[in-house]
Amino acid sequence: MRAVLVVLLLLVVLVVGGALALVGVAVEDAPRVAREVVIGPDEVARAVRIVEGHHPSRMRNGALASMTLSPADADLAANYLASRVARGSASVGLGSGTATVSLSLPLPANPLGAWLNLQAELAATPGLPSVTALRVGKVPLPGFLAGYAGEQLLAWLRTRPEAQAGLEALQGIRFTPTGLTVLYDWSDDLPGRVRAGAMPAGQRERLRAYQERLAAVPGRQASLTGLLAPLMALAAERSATGDPVAENQAAIVVLTMHVLGKPLALVEPEAAAWARVPPRAVTLAGRDDFPKHFMVSAALAALAGTALADAVGLYKEVEDSRGGSGFSFNDIAADRAGTRFGERAAAMAGAAALQARVAAGLRESDILPPTADLPEFMPEAEFVARFGGVDGPGYRRMMEEIERRVAALPL
Repeated sequence: MRAVLVVLLLLVVLVVGGALALVGVAVEDAPRVAREVVIGPDEVARAVRIVEGHHPSRMRNGALASMTLSPADADLAANYLASRVARGSASVGLGSGTATVSLSLPLPANPLGAWLNLQAELAATPGLPSVTALRVGKVPLPGFLAGYAGEQLLAWLRTRPEAQAGLEALQGIRFTPTGLTVLYDWSDDLPGRVRAGAMPAGQRERLRAYQERLAAVPGRQASLTGLLAPLMALAAERSATGDPVAENQAAIVVLTMHVLGKPLALVEPEAAAWARVPPRAVTLAGRDDFPKHFMVSAALAALAGTALADAVGLYKEVEDSRGGSGFSFNDIAADRAGTRFGERAAAMAGAAALQARVAAGLRESDILPPTADLPEFMPEAEFVARFGGVDGPGYRRMMEEIERRVAALPL
């Protein structure tokens, strides 16, 4: 009997030791994919064209639709999602009917390693792609295990409210060396279902609370600081028993839609039945365009990341220089100030402190740097001649000055 127990103990030791050894080569000390998220005005312009091409007004209920991304855009989208969702990095390579996805994700502190590195080979099928090979760190998994892992990931995604509507509509993904094509069934209620699924738990109630507080603010004219204060005061109250980041995000969304003159129902359809906020002229430094620049950038930074916020602001100025009001560095300053505000609002370490500071009252100079001396209203030819375009040394010097001014803001 003792011999049997010894053998069983040895087997347990071997199994546990083997498992630890396997984990040791699966988890690594360094990422295999280490990339910054770089989004410029050209990338934003391409995204705008894609979105415009799939606007609901252009779609037919019940039709099979397709959307194609270039290899560069598919790669950028994957890296952006990896950064936003898990603070990692990703890359995508496309072939004929195949795709290679590489992913590096940081792990919590542990004695085995700091990074989980994955590389998956995908193959197009009549439906969704299948996983044909999977490597975890230095460990290649057998084909049947790779396929099983892919099936389990898809099954898990189908349980996620934010993914369900999209997966139900998704009919296939095609890979070619020149692009990635997504096939999906369009229905007129698809945007609403996607928005409803993407709404985090409790966020609908938060949006309603800030909509009601905004509706209670009197006056048909206001400074942006005069609207931020009561909303962030409410955020501070609610954060005593809630999540300060989620509260800040909800307050920023409500105020952004109000400043843009857009109904909140575009974000949350149920808001059509909530308290109505009368139209209001909102200004910052005496201008009605600065609040729009500030709040859109704040919302993008709080909800979608700083790289995207910066790129959207720059894209808007480049487009203006090509036929709009012209390239304006003071608009860029308002964009950057809003981005920094959104960053702080979405950072758990500073979210509550920001609420208290704003609720106590703000001067406009607390959130917006001096802009009167910054060049504006420049057509593209003048902007390129004076500053060398968005890659020129003059542009970089001006951006460094704007960053210095934003960094010096009291808030």
